[in-house]
Amino acid sequence: MASNNPGLKRTELIADTMLEALKKSRYHMKRCFAKYIEKGRRTLKLQQLMDETAKAIDDVTERNQVLEGLLGYILCSTQEAVVIPPHVAFAVRPNPGSWEFVKVNSDDLTVDPIYR
Repeated sequence: MASNNPGLKRTELIADTMLEALKKSRYHMKRCFAKYIEKGRRTLKLQQLMDETAKAIDDVTERNQVLEGLLGYILCSTQEAVVIPPHVAFAVRPNPGSWEFVKVNSDDLTVDPIYR
C-alpha cells in the first residue's frame, strides 16, 4: 500500500528536500520569506513561523496545499529559525536525536546546509 506521508526517507537531507519543496511553490515561498525578514534580525519559534506563513498566504486552500506537502513537514519539524536578512537559518529536528541546520537566502531561495 502506498503512503501519502510527505516525510523524509532515511537517507534524505533537509537541505536537498527543502530546495525541491521551495521550487514547487516558489511564488508563495518568496512571499513567506519576505514576511519572515521584514522585521529584521530575530528568532522565530514554530508557532511564529506558522503565523507569518498564514499572513503571507491569504488563501486558506492554497496555504493548506503548501503546508500539507513536504514544506509543511519541514516547517513543522523546525524547532527555531534565526533571521539575519536576507538569510533565514532553520534548526530542524526531523526525528528525535537528529538535527539538521539549513540556511535559506530569501532573495533567490537557495538552500545551504550549515555544518556543526
